[in-house]
Amino acid sequence: MEHLTCKVDNQGRITLPVEWRKAHHIEAGNDISVILAEDRLEVQTVDQSLDDARRIAAKYRGGKPAVEMLHEARTREVKQERAEEQAHG
Repeated sequence: MEHLTCKVDNQGRITLPVEWRKAHHIEAGNDISVILAEDRLEVQTVDQSLDDARRIAAKYRGGKPAVEMLHEARTREVKQERAEEQAHG
């Protein structure tokens, strides 16, 4: 883990070191994620946050692509809806 020192100005803004911004292709106006983790802040690029979310979701997908799982779930819902319509119709 790398340790960087940042300055906080009188309005509470943090200036991220230019080396980090360049390494992660952060330019003025880009969005970043700030994660409030218990007693600390974590700063990530949006892409890093998405990668974290994908890794977490992959644990629950069992290797299946997310699109395939969503399609299967919707197919089950449609079948259930049709069965309910037939039962009441």
